[in-house]
Amino acid sequence: MEYPLREDPTPRLLHVIVGHKFPNYFENATRSVLRMTAHDDILVVDNASNDLSVTRRLQAIANTEPRVRLMLRTTNDISRNSKVGGLYDAYNEVMAYALDQGYDYVHILQHDMQMLWWDQAVTNCAVEIFTDYPECVNIQTLINYRLLRFSDDLEYLKPKLMFYTKYGLTDTGLYDMSKWRAQGMRFGAREQAHAREYLQQGFRVFWHPLPTVAPIPWPAVVRRGKIIGQEIEPRQEFILRPLSSAEIARVMESADPVWFEDVGVPWDWTCLTPYWVSDLRSINYLVLLYRSIRRHGLRAAWPTWERRGLAAGAPLRSVQRQPRLGMLAVIAVPIWHRLCQAIRKRR
Repeated sequence: MEYPLREDPTPRLLHVIVGHKFPNYFENATRSVLRMTAHDDILVVDNASNDLSVTRRLQAIANTEPRVRLMLRTTNDISRNSKVGGLYDAYNEVMAYALDQGYDYVHILQHDMQMLWWDQAVTNCAVEIFTDYPECVNIQTLINYRLLRFSDDLEYLKPKLMFYTKYGLTDTGLYDMSKWRAQGMRFGAREQAHAREYLQQGFRVFWHPLPTVAPIPWPAVVRRGKIIGQEIEPRQEFILRPLSSAEIARVMESADPVWFEDVGVPWDWTCLTPYWVSDLRSINYLVLLYRSIRRHGLRAAWPTWERRGLAAGAPLRSVQRQPRLGMLAVIAVPIWHRLCQAIRKRR
């Protein structure tokens, strides 16, 4: 199906922040979008936290910021999905609202993410991709972590333009609402369900050449209704340091992809890098780390503390650290032995 170019030079864009629990993350994501964008509307969706500390802080922002609207859901059916509950019910409500309000594009972040920069060039580039590739309804705006290079999830179409090999639809990024309406699209109960369904229908998700959104590394998460990990307490304006004008210029001018470890700087706290964007209960991080070590060697790829956002001379013991060293050590020690054995065999 072909989609004509819009004649409207100023398309309506709605930024959406969706989350559950964790008021610091909610506030950080919302304020980052407010700071980085000047005119776009913002919809903040609390997916049934049912927590006064969350509601009060979000309501305080909405009361002082005319661009912010709240959607406070009260039910979250965990039986639908043990990992994220009724998250995608909330997503479908968001898309129905955006269609009803006549938005041309929707940009979705989850609350454990932060917008590091934004520019009209980001929207313009996305419009070109949506126009050139009719099979694209969703463009990912996340700044991907470096270890993803060692997966089989990304494939280059041309320099700096990649697409996801296993997804026809993801649950964050920019969405073309004219295509969404024309195709009658909906999110399923599980991420892999709609990813696979729309991939089989021939849709492709591209990775934006100018990514703007960073996931909080090693975030606290909710699994099966229980909080795992510790929410970060911001010590500066944001959890991650926003990009400077010089850094934005480098992102826009670079001929190579931008990786999270290059631009994602924890602001006045520290964590292990290479980064990870979930808890360590799956083996995915360690598998990709192993592949990285095989490619670059143990010294180059083994995790280290990211210190760029710390004040000069700040001792490590005085700052927040994620993840907890004990949890990482329990998992990493047996893997260390396997890695050493594999490396010795290759020599």
